[in-house]
Amino acid sequence: MDEHRPYIPHLALARSRVPVDLAPYTAALDGFEGTQWQVDGFGLVRSHPPASGVPREQPRYEVVRAWPLGR
Repeated sequence: MDEHRPYIPHLALARSRVPVDLAPYTAALDGFEGTQWQVDGFGLVRSHPPASGVPREQPRYEVVRAWPLGR
């Protein structure tokens, strides 16, 4: 990844205030296999979207709770 910070593998879940048909998106990913990565922890993260209106302002993320995972 050619980004200014290292990529940390993660799984993002979202919710919608209105019903949304996600079937086309899940169908597009059918059969997808990415590279393997090991999970060593689980965290619940709250996203705070930018509110100031400043262009390219980034959201702020808050770890609400974290759980280590072991073998």
